[in-house]
Order: sequence, then structure tokens, then C-alpha cells
Amino acid sequence: MSLGRRLRRRYQVKILTVLRFLPDRSGAPPVPPPWDPFEREIPEDLLTSPGELRDPVEEERIAREEPLHEFFSVHPEASEFIVAHGRGFLQSTFTRLARGVHRIRRATRFRPSPNRSPASAAEMTSILRLEAERIGLSRIGIAPNDPKYTFPESDAKQLPNVVVCLVEQDWELTQMIPSDEAEKSAMYGYSEGMTRAAQLAEFLKRMGFDAAPQGFPGDAITIHYGVASGLGQLGLNGQLLTPEAGSRCRILLLTTDAPLTHDSPVDYGLHKVCDECKACVRNCPVGAIPQTRRPYRGVVKSKLNTVRCLPVVAQASGCAVCMKVCPVQRYGLEAILDHREQTGEILGIGSDELEGYDWPLDGRHYGPGETPKVGDEVLNNPDLVFDFSRKEPPPGIGPIRFVG
Repeated sequence: MSLGRRLRRRYQVKILTVLRFLPDRSGAPPVPPPWDPFEREIPEDLLTSPGELRDPVEEERIAREEPLHEFFSVHPEASEFIVAHGRGFLQSTFTRLARGVHRIRRATRFRPSPNRSPASAAEMTSILRLEAERIGLSRIGIAPNDPKYTFPESDAKQLPNVVVCLVEQDWELTQMIPSDEAEKSAMYGYSEGMTRAAQLAEFLKRMGFDAAPQGFPGDAITIHYGVASGLGQLGLNGQLLTPEAGSRCRILLLTTDAPLTHDSPVDYGLHKVCDECKACVRNCPVGAIPQTRRPYRGVVKSKLNTVRCLPVVAQASGCAVCMKVCPVQRYGLEAILDHREQTGEILGIGSDELEGYDWPLDGRHYGPGETPKVGDEVLNNPDLVFDFSRKEPPPGIGPIRFVG
């Protein structure tokens, strides 16, 4: 990698910090209100297991032998390729992202009060949930910090408890996937998530506890913590599916030493819903989504083919067809359960409303089960030097720093 490219990477966050002073002309829609509690009983025939099936011994072994690293630190070429092809949605959202980064850094410098709250773990958890709702987070979950899922490149302080902060992104813009407008909605979600996670960290510090907010896409495997804290389950599309909004939410993390009660994984019946649906498998333009789950790093999951997925994500406005065609994303789990109870079918399957989309690379509309032909000029673009066998950051490449 050239010296110029290394310098651009080193100063990315500094540039973002300067951009926060520019006027915001993004026209971002308001953030949806916090979610009501999901209290629907899951039919017994949909139940499998809480969260994901795991082999703790295998998880530990793999973590020792092949520690996880932040993806774009291992593959800096991929991040630069995505930025180069993402100007349509990045330029108009840079100012908002810069303000989110600034709030994260400000919260990091904020000193905890010397007067620590005497609240018990149960009381503190209740107080924190009320504050999260007040500042506009869709929902929070709480899990123990697990070093196996934290990247060694992290520049955020690692404290015992992880607070998982969800921010729902705009519904209407999400239905425009794949498009720059839909990708803007994801960027809006990240900027609002950083701002609100920073606010929650400062709240904990005013209560006398330490707290460390993280930037996006996080200093850890955020989806792991989403599952561990009972916020959702893994879909076949590899994403965290929440019962309220499917994958239509951004995940931000903060760690804290405040006494908190941990949430537990939940079985929302989403594994069986995915197995009956498989719209993402049928509609993926490059066939990157497997039909079945298999063990990977000690967790039974659907492991996407990154070699085929990433080039298309970078060049087709984020692609995300697997998100667009997911009925949990569009309708929510409660509506799906109602429809299934009445008809025995998954809501939206086979309809153009759910499975139809306009493909940005050729301008054509594709209906249910139709997929565009993605040629070698996309999948093997010579500007993307992508060595998927690489497991660690290449020499001389540092991570993107959000905190320091």
C-alpha cells in the first residue's frame, strides 16, 4: 500500500472531526421512537434454542488459535474500495458521522463523578433502561464483556459489562434497498447511535461509574452481543434479526463498570421463520448465502461467502438485497406470526412488495426469485485487491481510531 493511502487512512477520523463544523444538509429523517416491549408468545413449533447453538470449548479453542481482528484493519484495501465507490451516500452523511465521532470522543474524555451511586445492580439496570428510552435509543441489552469477541485493535477501554445500544433506521428509506438513499439511512443510524451511546456513557459517568463508548462499526463483534443480550437472533442472511425491526437497526456498544444485571439469549422462533422463508437465499444476486447453518468458530450459523458478497456490496450501493427481502425487516415478527397462524405461510413471500427491487448496476427491476447477472468485471474488479486468506492486519497498517 502506498504512503499516500496509509496517510489518508491515518487521518480519516481527524478529517471527520473537522467536518463536524460544516452545516448539516443531509435532510435525515427523524429517528423512530423507542420500541414497546415485545410480549408476543412464540408458537411452540417455531422454538429451537435461546440465541444460537454454541460449543463453548470450540469457541475458546478457535479464539486462542485465530483471534478475531477488525475486518477493515485486516483488509484496508476493502475499506478504501468501498469509500471510493460510496461517494453517493457518504458525501452527504459525512457531517452527521463527524458529529457522532465527536460525541464519542467527548464522552470518552468526560470524567466520572467521585460520588458513586449506591444503587443495586437491579436498580441501576432499571435506571439505565429508562435513560436509554429517554434519549431515544430503540432498545438496549446488557451482556458480560467477552474478550473472545473484542478486537485487539480496540482503542476503547474494556470494562466488565457491555451495553448494546440499538437505533432503528428509517423504514421507508430501507425499502429503497439497494440504493444510495437506503445506504444514507444506515449512515444516519450510525451517527445517531454514536450520539446516543455517548449520551448514555456520560449519564453513567455522572452516576459515578466509568463508561467507554465505541465508534462504528465497533471494537467487537456487535452481533454477538446483540444475541447474548437477548435483542435478537442470527438470520440466514448473517444479520441480527430483532423481533421489532428485523435487521433494520444499527448496533453501537459501550462498556461500563456499573453494577448491572445481564440479559440472556432469547428464542424468538426466528431460526424456523428463516428456514420457512429463505427469501434472502433465493434473491442474493451472487449466491453468497448458504441454505443451511453450520458450525463456524464454535457457533452454528449461516456463514456468508465474503469473497462474493463484498465486491457487490461495494459497487452496488451497499447491495443489502438480503435485508430488503427479509419479511422480519419489512413487517416485524408479530405481523409475520399473525399471518402464519391464519394462513400457514410467511407474510410477503413471493410478492413484489417484499422481494422486488431495482438493481443499481443496470437500472432494471427484478421481481421475486429473479436475480441480476453479476459479471466478472464486478466480482473480480482489478481495483479490489482482496486476500481473504489474510487473518491479521498487514505490516504497518493501523486501525481506524474513533476514540483516541
